[in-house]
Amino acid sequence: MANNSDLFNCCSGQEDLLAGYGSNKCLAGKDNGKFSQANTFSKLYVFGDSLSDSGNLFNATTYVQSFEEFLEVDIPVIPPSPPYFEGRFSNGPVWVENLAEDLGLTLTPSTELSVFNPQFRLPSPVTFTPEGIEISPFFNGTTTTQSVNFAFGGAQTGERNAGELAGFRPGVLTQVDWFVNDHQQVELADSDALYIVWAGANDYQNIPDAQPEEIVGNLKTAIESLYDIGARNFLVPNLPDLGKTPLALSSASLVPADTLTNLTREHNLLLDTTLDDLRDSLTGINPIPFNVNGIFNEILTTPEEFGLTGRTSPALRGRGQPLTNVSEPCLDPVTFVGCSNPDEYLFWDAIHPTSFAHEILGEFALTTLITETETILI
Repeated sequence: MANNSDLFNCCSGQEDLLAGYGSNKCLAGKDNGKFSQANTFSKLYVFGDSLSDSGNLFNATTYVQSFEEFLEVDIPVIPPSPPYFEGRFSNGPVWVENLAEDLGLTLTPSTELSVFNPQFRLPSPVTFTPEGIEISPFFNGTTTTQSVNFAFGGAQTGERNAGELAGFRPGVLTQVDWFVNDHQQVELADSDALYIVWAGANDYQNIPDAQPEEIVGNLKTAIESLYDIGARNFLVPNLPDLGKTPLALSSASLVPADTLTNLTREHNLLLDTTLDDLRDSLTGINPIPFNVNGIFNEILTTPEEFGLTGRTSPALRGRGQPLTNVSEPCLDPVTFVGCSNPDEYLFWDAIHPTSFAHEILGEFALTTLITETETILI
């Protein structure tokens, strides 16, 4: 295997990731063609919430509009698009889509592969259960042969959310169960694929007494379940400071900002320890921590360093403006009209990043993979 030494040396060392972005040395040397060829991850699988959802919740809630009246239910389209971009909880593609493109992979939302049930294989993102209409967990083996995004907006880390539209927001453990069940016939998951497991924000933001031990425990269970069926390579992001979002700093937050900041800190420390424990206890596992918290804090501290002025990285598409607003949402919560300069904002709405912020995240994810595993370099 040949070694792209200039790029690898530039990006080596976790402590250099933020500095590497600020100087643009790492990212300017990357182009999609080279990384498409260099990638040795055969597939990409994503489990998570709205920060990674590339259209699943939107696909399902849009699909049911045609028979809402017949079922006597009232399910809104989530997120409304526009102003949201084609079912993403942002104004453009989300970070896992950018990462998939950089790795030369095509990432398909799971709702585009599911069927109504195993006997009646009509393509459908939903099915009927004794509890009512819910997201379909039936894929007839289609998830075994391609990259799939199982993430759903609103998902928590457990089996399912409580409250309204619970059946439309499968938790991470449920998403993983679907993956495992669909791999029963092939018996083993792809050990050369990359598996992303990222969630927790919805637990802490919506459950006043949420405990990091339980939340991180759910993520650990998800990783162990995937490992047991053959998965080996895991990219596991930590949480950004949930106490510094526009929602947390507003009167609408269910949990005080200081509490969310403390919960974030506890979560991330426990997640680090958990990944170390998994590395020590599971033979052949490759858990790769992704320091989203550090990136987020760096953006808040020096937003001007993350603008596009003078950038040459092809993935950033040369849009030319620095970040100037890291505290207010671009999308007006009253008029539901987006600002005219979203590339200068960190937040699209009260909790979700702009597409530009997702691009930054995708770039750092790629740099983290380069740093942690030489297998994507030739």
